Amino acid sequence: MNNITTPLPERDPSKFLQIAGQGAGVATHAELWRWLQGDVQQWLSHDAMLVGWGDFSSGDLHYDLVSSVPGLRSHNFTPACIAPFVGYLRDCWVAAQQAPCQVDITGCQQLLGHCNWASAQAIASMRTALVHGTTDGPRGGERIFAALSMQTSLPPGGGSALKLLLPFIDTALRRIPPAPVREAACDRQGVHTARVPALSERERQIMDWVALGKTNPEIGCILRISEFTVKNHMKSIFTKLDVTNRAQAVAKLNRMAAYA
Repeated sequence: MNNITTPLPERDPSKFLQIAGQGAGVATHAELWRWLQGDVQQWLSHDAMLVGWGDFSSGDLHYDLVSSVPGLRSHNFTPACIAPFVGYLRDCWVAAQQAPCQVDITGCQQLLGHCNWASAQAIASMRTALVHGTTDGPRGGERIFAALSMQTSLPPGGGSALKLLLPFIDTALRRIPPAPVREAACDRQGVHTARVPALSERERQIMDWVALGKTNPEIGCILRISEFTVKNHMKSIFTKLDVTNRAQAVAKLNRMAAYA
């Protein structure tokens, strides 16, 4: 763990104000993801943003995980799974005297609780975390922000960038509804897994036609909806199933049906 005090490389202040302004308009998790994966990357390069808050002494924690990495999203984890990892990052921040710090998280899967294999592997793919936090003052409690990266060495000034951006990230997260979090379930072997959010009836109809090899325009004609609407449903399906393409979606639904 290293206390990060390196100043930011010279950057355009007006660009930062533009990025901060974009953050002020975030209203959904999808918009938060686009903002963090967009211009924010120029200031704070990261692959996932993990935020945890609550009573760290009792372990009564909540969390949000914004990422484009498959398997590394809020709905893939249970509180019991992610809490030890968030607690470790919080302890590193406290040890750094509540200053931004860089934490080596290689091998961090040993900190995870009852996570499924895919979720543990997704966390294990991360190498470094830039960590900073806030306290909620008289109300008590702390909020920990960790920019997770697959890189072992990060650009200079990352800790300072996180410190500058943290109020805007925090404000956006407080404004939007919390991301759905899964409760633990057990598969046939008794291994803890996470329930996949249910597809809507329309999404299931679309996937039936996708499985038959129909294109988006063809599905739109069959269901009498626009191709644009089909595309939006497909994006929702990919998010719920945590996949990136149609073939993966069909395969995952087939596996789910086989174990139902």
